[in-house]
Amino acid sequence: MAQNLLSARTVNSAKAAGKPYQLRDGGSLFLSVQPSGSKLWRYRYRLSGKAQVYAIGRYPDVTLAQARQERDRLRDLIRQGIHPLRDAVTDAGTSTPSTFKAAAQAWLAANSQWSPDYARQIGRYFEKDVLPAIGDVAIADLTPADIRTLIESVAGRGARCAALLVQQWVSQVFSHAIVQGLCGDNPASLLKGLVRRPAVRHHPPLSWSDIPAFFQRLDAWLGHADIAIGLRLLALMFVRPSELRLARWQEFDFDNAVWTVPKERMKMRRPHMVPLSRQALTLLRSLRVLSSDSPMLFPNHRDLSRVLAASSFNHAIARLGYGGRFSAHGFRATATTLLGLLGYPDKLVDLQLAHRRRDTSRAPYDHARFVGSRTLLMQDWADILDALAAGGRYAQLSEAFGPLSVRRTRMLGVIERE
Repeated sequence: MAQNLLSARTVNSAKAAGKPYQLRDGGSLFLSVQPSGSKLWRYRYRLSGKAQVYAIGRYPDVTLAQARQERDRLRDLIRQGIHPLRDAVTDAGTSTPSTFKAAAQAWLAANSQWSPDYARQIGRYFEKDVLPAIGDVAIADLTPADIRTLIESVAGRGARCAALLVQQWVSQVFSHAIVQGLCGDNPASLLKGLVRRPAVRHHPPLSWSDIPAFFQRLDAWLGHADIAIGLRLLALMFVRPSELRLARWQEFDFDNAVWTVPKERMKMRRPHMVPLSRQALTLLRSLRVLSSDSPMLFPNHRDLSRVLAASSFNHAIARLGYGGRFSAHGFRATATTLLGLLGYPDKLVDLQLAHRRRDTSRAPYDHARFVGSRTLLMQDWADILDALAAGGRYAQLSEAFGPLSVRRTRMLGVIERE
């Protein structure tokens, strides 16, 4: 077979195309040119009757001469019946782990920016489903059939969303392992469409007429006081449940009545400023007494070193009789719907919801924009909730808070000055 078909000039001048393509150097060595412009050296081989691809490295980190030298070394190993990955050596000179479990641990370590909750979620599924099935298998030996069996076993217990997540995470492990030279392909990427994605279930709001009954039941509820306060705070501040549940007292400025959610907990990875109404401040002071010396607003009831379980708010809502038809996240839709009915500016409400803005040049500053008018908005919303809980009718609320009200006129004046 002809070898050394490429030249350094050919490799260097290779341009990206709409899809990946290969430049063959012979001797089973080729350069894979990606649509992104990346150029990856690969060596194709067959061992024990199985065709495989070994990832040598990225050009120009690995030159043409170095890739050929590595090809010759790999070819000698194959002739001796030695799997290249078992003989692989890292830059540090230590043996490269080859099991899926070791590759998964390396992938997790490389993503230290994830929130603790998200990392724990992945860890639970890997310990329960993934590692018992494929953890001890050499990652280079895993096939699409192996991954298919794993995914179908998760989906088979009725957890289609979990099966999709597991497939996504396993695929990411393979992608990371390919870059590290631990395997040559990603069998999980060949299984798209294996599990049908469930229909999206939006979080319905509480209707105008639901609110008095909901808060009456909450008043009479005999469950944990901190969770009851948490539900009221979610209604008042309409933040995402995880943003409140994971909050720490150091984030709150009681003197200036503002809570700044750090970017690490925000979906858009930008800090978010939440003006605090008088009602929210009263609830927070009560909650601080309940949380004692904990730095967290909601320490776990069984282990004070941990935060409240993610399901706690929704379990409480279910015990109030709203299971299956309302969730903690639905307070956001409730505020959006009712403030819209009363004619509050959509852009102002969206800004307080911390929704993504199309104007990305201004997005990093959104958390500090229109603080004055957002402060009025949040106080209006707290007073609206109080009026609704007391059975207030639409005509009454429209007169007090609608477009022609004194409060709205004051808000529009603040918006103009901002």
